[in-house]
Amino acid sequence: MARNYAESIHDNAISELSWEILKSAKTEISAPFQLLLSDSAERLYCHDIIRILPGKRLVAFGQWGNKEVVAKLFYERGQSKRHLKRDVLGVNALTHANVPVPCLLYQGSASQQRIQVLLFERVTQAINLEVIWQEQRNTDLFSALMHQVIVELATQHVSGILQHDLHFKNFLVTEKLIYTLDGGGIESFSGALSKAKSMDNLSLFFAQLGVGTQQLQCQLFKAYAKARGWLAKKADFDLLKELVDKKNKERWSHYQNKIIRTCSAFIRINLFNRLIVYDREYQSPALVDFFHEPEKLFTLPDIVFLKKGRSATLIKVIVEGRAWVVKRYNIKNSWHGLRRCLRLTRAEASWRFSQYLRLFGVPTAKPVAYIENRVFGLRGTSYFIMEYVEGKNLGEFFSSYDANEGEEFYVRKAALVVDLLNKLAELKMTHGDLKMTNILFSSGYPLLIDLDSMREHITQWGFKKAAKKDIQRFMENWRNHPKVAAIFNNLLSN
Repeated sequence: MARNYAESIHDNAISELSWEILKSAKTEISAPFQLLLSDSAERLYCHDIIRILPGKRLVAFGQWGNKEVVAKLFYERGQSKRHLKRDVLGVNALTHANVPVPCLLYQGSASQQRIQVLLFERVTQAINLEVIWQEQRNTDLFSALMHQVIVELATQHVSGILQHDLHFKNFLVTEKLIYTLDGGGIESFSGALSKAKSMDNLSLFFAQLGVGTQQLQCQLFKAYAKARGWLAKKADFDLLKELVDKKNKERWSHYQNKIIRTCSAFIRINLFNRLIVYDREYQSPALVDFFHEPEKLFTLPDIVFLKKGRSATLIKVIVEGRAWVVKRYNIKNSWHGLRRCLRLTRAEASWRFSQYLRLFGVPTAKPVAYIENRVFGLRGTSYFIMEYVEGKNLGEFFSSYDANEGEEFYVRKAALVVDLLNKLAELKMTHGDLKMTNILFSSGYPLLIDLDSMREHITQWGFKKAAKKDIQRFMENWRNHPKVAAIFNNLLSN
């Protein structure tokens, strides 16, 4: 339950949020804050920021009178009223079509009408579909839920509702209802959407399921077609695959620019001698302090060295209760530094590839940040920081294999590893160093780490050549484990 700030904290204990603060803020707005609404006796108290798009809008959990609310603040100069109006029109269109949406409680303004405000009822006991996808994507429960969501989407299409910004975060799931969020991207038509518009919108939704989900996509499309009264033909499935592939390219084209600049999800800091890019989720004063002096991480008393090499040093460190792995890419000598100073740093390569894999549903450790030391624009030592993942590497996991005890268990786990490699193949990517320590088993599933040698291939010929080397390197792991080698040989040959 959110705290009742209006009752438990004096007004002057919480700072007033002004348009000037909002407009000038690039990376951080402090919460809690309060806002005096233009035509309401009740102040708005916000205690948790959900999302911020610098210079444009902010979404936060808050309290308005005795109601828990989700507040949307629009403050882009000259555009805020238009954005609010578009959002309200979308919400009204959804309501008119009997689509479940959180109740709009207030529409108005603040700060001499320079901040436009919408307050929605906060739906409690609800989970965002994006969170469910991250946590349960491999379960039967997720598949069943997705069937419900796809029928909801089909119903919206029949009602003439088109979500231009369709993604999993736009669905809020409760025991009884699936709510649709964000009216800003809604377009309403007088009748049911055409098949062409429907298929294009559906492909945007399916693209977010990631690679290796063709079977689920086929099942969901059958459920969608049944809800629409269509006869699903092979040509429809072929078209859908083509559209999904196209959407995937568009998503990455947009996202790869986003991950290296300041936006709602990431922060970029350019200094004279250093470049810092990090995930906004981890922002804190102590963290930013480390980013400005990354070598401090290597001097903390409780660090654990995971690897000490000439080319890279790897440590595990606890910062503000969170466990990270920090990989420092060393410059071995002057000649090595000269060769690397104009190239993409290995830290940025790891950052890009980890973001790429996660975007398409290939499990890897969550990236936190990358840092580059620079001298007159020339790149030097770099650092890649990721969340620490508790688990066993492939060698440790299969070292306990015994054909007489639980062979079927290890065959199932090996199949998950092969499925992981197949997902890479679907993306035309190779890892470049598939030794057993670079695949971890965590919570029963494998994930890839150490991504700085990865490559994305343009041609099928180039991919097949590199993939063959990847598999050869992978099988070398089992030279002294013939039983395990036999399992993987059998799975890889199918």
